[in-house]
Amino acid sequence: MKKKAMALLMAAAMAAGMLTGCGGTQTASEGGSGEALVDENGEAEYYTDEDGNKYQKFDDVKLKMLVCWNGDFPHATDQYNNDVAKAIRDKIGVTVEFEGIMMSEAEKLNMMFASGDMPDMVNAPYWGGTAGETAIIKKAGAEGRLIDIKDKVPNYPNISDCWDVGVISQKYLENDIDDPMFNGARYVIPTEVAGSVEDIALWAYGVFVRGDVPEALGIDPKSIKTTEQLVDFMKKAQEYGFKDINGNDCIVATTYHDGWSYDDYLQSYKQKKLTQYTTDENGNVTLDKLTQNWIDQYMVIWELVHEGILDKECFTTSDDMAKEKVGSGTALFTCAQYGVTIDATKQSGLYDSNPEMRYTWVGPLDYQDGSALTQIEADGRTGSPVIFFPTTCSNIDAALTWLDYVNSKEGMRLISYGFEGDTYELNEEGQPRMTAELTERYAKEPENVKKELRERGINYMASRTYVAKKNTKWFGESAPFDSDALDPYLEEYRKERPVEILKGYPIDALAPNYEGYQEFAEWAFDDVKEKEYKERAFFAETEEEARQILEEYQEYLMTNEDGQMQEFLDFMTEQSKTRDDIVY
Repeated sequence: MKKKAMALLMAAAMAAGMLTGCGGTQTASEGGSGEALVDENGEAEYYTDEDGNKYQKFDDVKLKMLVCWNGDFPHATDQYNNDVAKAIRDKIGVTVEFEGIMMSEAEKLNMMFASGDMPDMVNAPYWGGTAGETAIIKKAGAEGRLIDIKDKVPNYPNISDCWDVGVISQKYLENDIDDPMFNGARYVIPTEVAGSVEDIALWAYGVFVRGDVPEALGIDPKSIKTTEQLVDFMKKAQEYGFKDINGNDCIVATTYHDGWSYDDYLQSYKQKKLTQYTTDENGNVTLDKLTQNWIDQYMVIWELVHEGILDKECFTTSDDMAKEKVGSGTALFTCAQYGVTIDATKQSGLYDSNPEMRYTWVGPLDYQDGSALTQIEADGRTGSPVIFFPTTCSNIDAALTWLDYVNSKEGMRLISYGFEGDTYELNEEGQPRMTAELTERYAKEPENVKKELRERGINYMASRTYVAKKNTKWFGESAPFDSDALDPYLEEYRKERPVEILKGYPIDALAPNYEGYQEFAEWAFDDVKEKEYKERAFFAETEEEARQILEEYQEYLMTNEDGQMQEFLDFMTEQSKTRDDIVY
């Protein structure tokens, strides 16, 4: 009979009702102690995978993971009994249940830390610096509310290299992973990192138009290269009086959740760069949002709202509502990721029933200087989603073991593809490919196939648990169906916007050296306040009023705290002169 480590102590604790809280392990009455398993000789038990990696086995540990990203995070209805969860539990005795959010990431993190009702682990944005979600997570670490994993992670071979420079940038390591306020501790595991250009996802952001619109108007959408040309295109579409597939009136343009990503409509006001910093005509460092160009570009959004072109609901809409408008052809123009748009039309049936309405891309729009649009990336990740563990985590060793397993080749194949001979077969190179039946169905009804697989535990947790994206290296494709069922329109558009690496030391890495930067950044880079000013301007009655509101925001930034912004910018100007590898 197998013995459980400290079984008697655990039983006593449970009887006393001491095991409570979010993410707690199962009680003995539920069938598991949650302890690491040992054999009859008191030796730890391990599972060995196909590559010889060993994983500590546990007695039915149940953990909770918060996926802290605003928007829909569909997962298996039964996360404990689905096929993948059972397979992992059979191997290492750990099951992770996921929870999503439908509010802002910062709001959820603040609520979580304020209430103390926390999961065992969290995946959340950590883009660097001392504002937004990053600031909240850093504050929790500095206050001792997160587990220091610096000495633990190296013991787990599949995630041990998560902090390697080259995968992440020196800037990110120095200023964010190892923030001075952490006093040598490390609290976050960067995820979704890539070691090469080939491993970087081609997100395919841009502007897209319903396919019959340019044909009816006699306009080549790929000839549109500026925001001004785009707005003129939209106005002509508005005048034409298009109908959706149900014969209803159309809205001209929309976005996805909460205005994501209306900046795509403004691309020709953008510069090819990595940061929000720039230089003025005298070579002094300033912020994009303090320039006249910043005001001018957002006056375009005011114009689109004022003219009834941009859907007023888009600033508060959900992804589901947005996809419904795109999937029915109600929205003539949309933005953000092309794959999201294609999938919406496939799910609704428009893609097959009305092929003339399939959305195609506009442009892509050029940068402000007329150069072609690319996907700008740094030489090493400068921010990323991260996983961290609150001190309330019920079993940090089980959590790290689970994360280590799903990041192995065997584990990654299991959670991405499922089961050989059932959901996938091996190709001639020994790489997994979804079965022909699933691939054929996916091309016609992607959302239905995704849901079917998801209910079995397949291909939903990967994006929030991968420490490094090794799918292309191991499996020859970045995700299931990516090579066999990639939409030809999407594939072609990705070629139109290739990845471009900008090498150098990003100037924003110098900002934390400013004395009192933490307190300064809390108001200077307050995304919520900036959003409030912008949306007030977008819904202003007159152009003059809208412009005045945006100017008021700039004035607030320059005058608050006795003009501290100028002091900070002067500091950044001087700091930039200390290095010859600064990039903006």
